[in-house]
Amino acid sequence: MKPPYIGITGFMTMHEVVWMAGVQHSLATKNPVRWLMSGVLASSKTLVGLTNKWPGRYPKVEDIKSIFTAHLNMVNLIHYNTDNEMGALGDLVRLHELAGPHLHGFQLNMAWPETRLLDDYRRAFGWEPRIVLQIGRRAMGEMNHDPREVSDRLEDYAGVVDDVLIDPSGGKGEPFNTESARMFLRAIAERGWDLGLGIAGGLDAQSIQLLEPLLEEFPGLSIDAESRLRNKPADDLNLERARLYFTEAT
Repeated sequence: MKPPYIGITGFMTMHEVVWMAGVQHSLATKNPVRWLMSGVLASSKTLVGLTNKWPGRYPKVEDIKSIFTAHLNMVNLIHYNTDNEMGALGDLVRLHELAGPHLHGFQLNMAWPETRLLDDYRRAFGWEPRIVLQIGRRAMGEMNHDPREVSDRLEDYAGVVDDVLIDPSGGKGEPFNTESARMFLRAIAERGWDLGLGIAGGLDAQSIQLLEPLLEEFPGLSIDAESRLRNKPADDLNLERARLYFTEAT
């Protein structure tokens, strides 16, 4: 199982990543086991030069290489989504080529992608990226929002992905529901797979205490935050909010 992380999604510049790496370094003596996950968003639309509805969160794909950086205890992930799974393999290959040498893997914000997609991608490059499978609102809906049905569906992904991220908000910052999260995490953990578990949705410095009951049961839990770390209406990353969130999470 790969190291758990405290994630921030929606980086647009290397300056933002380096600034947060400095925050992590200053706190490392308190919590050396939690890596910083730097998440950069990309989609099938941005890959062909179209403007995403969240332009303050999705960089131009040709800029991704300049955002990721090498840093101790950091995992750099592209958070990828598409409405056309038929073209997903080509998209992953293209993003891999664009991302440069500091890419560590992908988070797939897709509802139950075919496992063959990941096998074909790995064969294309002969490496073992970190793959996080997001279980978002659509994926939950296809399983009737039932934790047991979700865990049954995940059997196909055991040994194929490294982590499962429960995120019913889909990056929209909706309030975090501790008990709902616990039911999904417990149903997955009970299967005994070698899978990292993660949670996202409505997290920031003020809501992070809602995770305390979950961490008692799932001490290796990864977390990720996006919407509540941004300025309104510009929707750019607020580094001070990101710092407070990371500090409270640590």
